[in-house]
Amino acid sequence: MAISVSVCDDDPSQIKYLCGLLDDWAADKPFGLSVSAYDSAEAFLFDYSDHPCELLLLDIEMKRLNGMELAKRLRAEGDLLPIVFITGFSEYLAEGYEVEALHYLLKPVDRSKLYAVLDRYLKRHGGKSAGILLTGEGQTRHVPPEGIVFLEACGHRTELHLNDGAVFASDKSIGEWRRLLCGASAESKAENGRLADFLPTHRSYLVNLRYVRSIGKTECVLDSGESVPLSRRLWREVNERFIRFYGWNSSTR
Repeated sequence: MAISVSVCDDDPSQIKYLCGLLDDWAADKPFGLSVSAYDSAEAFLFDYSDHPCELLLLDIEMKRLNGMELAKRLRAEGDLLPIVFITGFSEYLAEGYEVEALHYLLKPVDRSKLYAVLDRYLKRHGGKSAGILLTGEGQTRHVPPEGIVFLEACGHRTELHLNDGAVFASDKSIGEWRRLLCGASAESKAENGRLADFLPTHRSYLVNLRYVRSIGKTECVLDSGESVPLSRRLWREVNERFIRFYGWNSSTR
C-alpha cells in the first residue's frame, strides 16, 4: 500500500517543514508515501484531475484563492477528499466543520498532533480505495468511493451516478465494479468497525448504503427520491445489511 499526500501552502518554509514531518512519520511504516507540494490553491486544482491525492494538508491564508474557498469548491463538486486545515488563526474553525474537514491544526504545527491526525486517517481510510478517476463528457473527475450513490449496468458498460447528480459511463462491467467495490467488504466488517457501504440489490445494480432512505420488497428508495430495483432473492440480505449498517451508525452518535 502507498499513500499520496498533497501539501498546499504559499510559504516555502512551511512546505519544507511539513514535508519533513511527513517523511519522518512514514519512515517506520510498512508502505510508501508520495508527497506533492503546491504553493497555491490554483496550482493544486490545475494538477488535481491528473494527479489525485488521498489526503490534503491545506493552508487557509493564501493569496487569490484561499484554502477555505478551495475546500468549498471541492465539496460543491461532490469531492470528499480528506482535508487537514493548517492555519495561524482559530476563527476559521467553524468553517472547517462546514466542509467536513478531517482536522484543524494551528501553526506552528506540533509534530505529535500532526502524527495523531495521520494515524487516525490511516486507521479510518488505510484499507479503502484511494479514489477513482472517471473520464467522460469532456471532463475528468477524481471521485472517492463515498461519492458514488449507485451503479447501473448498461449492456457491457456501467453508469456511475454521483452524489452531485453527475453520471459517468465506464467501460468496466458491473461485475468488475462489484469486485472492485465489494470484494474486500465481503469479509464482513471494515477496519473502522462498520460494514462496508456497497452491495448489489439486483444483477444490474450496486448501491451505496449511505444513500439509501428505505428498503421495500421490490425497490430501494434513495435520499434523492430515486429508486433502484431490489431482487426478491436479495431482499433478505439487503434488508439485514441496511438495518445493521444504520444500527451501527445510530449506536455511535
